[in-house]
Amino acid sequence: MHTTKPIMFSAVAMTGALLLSACNTTGQMNTADDWKNVTGKDWHLTMLSDGGQTFTFRPTSPMQPSAVFSEDGKVNGSSGCNSYFGTYDQDGNQLTFSPLGATRKMCLNGAMAIEAAFNNATTQVTHWKLGNDQLVLIDRDGKTIMTLTTKAP
Repeated sequence: MHTTKPIMFSAVAMTGALLLSACNTTGQMNTADDWKNVTGKDWHLTMLSDGGQTFTFRPTSPMQPSAVFSEDGKVNGSSGCNSYFGTYDQDGNQLTFSPLGATRKMCLNGAMAIEAAFNNATTQVTHWKLGNDQLVLIDRDGKTIMTLTTKAP
C-alpha cells in the first residue's frame, strides 16, 4: 500500500513538470515570433510614465518620441527633440537598453522634461509585450512605463 502512493505522486509530479515545460517552450516561441513584429518598424510613443509624471502624445504632438529596433540589437530614434542611439538586449519577454547616446540640442517648450523622462524610463525597462498594435514597455514591478504604436503620426 505504501509503495503505490510514492509511485502515484511521482507520476503526477512528472506529468505536471512536462506540462509546465511544454507551456514555457510554447510561450518563448510565441514571444520570439512577436519580437520579429517589433523590429524594423518605426514606433511612436503614445504614453510615457516616469515616477509621478505621465506624458501622453497624439499624432499631432510637436514632440513625438520614437524608436526603431533593428534585428541586430540596435535601437535609435528621437527622444522628443534629440536623436538617440544605443543597443538593447531582448530574451523572451525580457528587454533592457544600454545607456543611450544622443545629440545635444537645446530644446524648448517642455521638450527637455520629456527627453529627461524618456531617457530615465529606458533605464527602467525590464520587460515588453505586444498587442493591439501597441508595444508596451514594462518595469520590474510590472508597471507600464512606455506605450508605442506603429500608426503614423
